[in-house]
Amino acid sequence: MLDTLRTELHDSARMHKAIPRTTAISPTIGESEIPGSEANQPHLKFVVNYGEDAKRKQKVFEKEEEAIQFARTKNPNFRRDPIQDIEAQASARMLLECTNRLNAYDKTIKDATDFFVQHLTATEKSCTVTKLVDEFVAEKQKEAASNFDLDDLRSHLTIFGKRFDGDPVGTITSTQIDNWLRSLNVSIITRNHYRRLIMLAFNFAVQRGYTNSNPVLGRFVVSRAV
Repeated sequence: MLDTLRTELHDSARMHKAIPRTTAISPTIGESEIPGSEANQPHLKFVVNYGEDAKRKQKVFEKEEEAIQFARTKNPNFRRDPIQDIEAQASARMLLECTNRLNAYDKTIKDATDFFVQHLTATEKSCTVTKLVDEFVAEKQKEAASNFDLDDLRSHLTIFGKRFDGDPVGTITSTQIDNWLRSLNVSIITRNHYRRLIMLAFNFAVQRGYTNSNPVLGRFVVSRAV
């Protein structure tokens, strides 16, 4: 009994496992528009899943027509659904495009997925700048910081928090912080003091797991943007 026919993307150069796009079968016949494989380029294969002698089996074909012919030997009523077929082809094209773009950086779909999932996980665990400032000041208070230092933290970091409040700490970039610092109508000394306090706050954020890294990186702005 025929179960499914699916289209898979293979990378002949890397010999990675196929990344399947499964289509439940009721499809009509349609020739794939995905280009054939070339050196170091991914290519499509077509997989038929079926049951025989109470066992699940699988057969792989280079050409869609061959896969369809074989599928019909297992199920004479086999048809390709035009809607599912178009969706499968669109997904395969998108997968091929993404794979080729990543190949330019010697990266794979898995690399991209791991990176993006890490970013999403960090964002989910993150907090707003306002919450970070409140926790950071409270922690410094527990460490018996002087009232002068606590007031200094509150006054400067609260202004920073108003600019970025609502943004998860884990999504704030070094460029955004630099641009904000350069926009301040203050002296170079004051600007760099802001940066030092922000750097301390982000060190605290890393320790709490609100972000994976400190975007400030200890760099100091020494001139005002013209």
